[in-house]
Amino acid sequence: MLVLFETAAGYAIFKVLNESKLQQVDCLYKEFETPEKANKIVKLKHFEKFQDTTEALAAATALVEGKLGKSLKKVLKKVVAKEAHEQLAISDAKLGGVIKEKLDLSCVHSPAVAELMRCIRVRWRASSL
Repeated sequence: MLVLFETAAGYAIFKVLNESKLQQVDCLYKEFETPEKANKIVKLKHFEKFQDTTEALAAATALVEGKLGKSLKKVLKKVVAKEAHEQLAISDAKLGGVIKEKLDLSCVHSPAVAELMRCIRVRWRASSL
């Protein structure tokens, strides 16, 4: 499973290394308590930095509107489409529908994915992923 994680600086694509840990949603946060533990669950596969604030604003606007922006489409084609057999975990189910329709990529949004995103966000802010 791959994870699409949106930040103010760009798009991050993570690879989930141990999907079995996602089954225990209530305990998932424990797997992210330290950078060492987190690195056993997810690994940064790709980071696509926005070129400037104009691109960042356009990307954020597209996400809010549930649309597939140019920069996101480019990243998904470049990184995720190569591994089409992988599911893409996303934070917005509506965006997942658009990605499925436009790029034919299998997207998943669930309580486990929501918790995974929260855990990644906590580690990301601590700058340890």
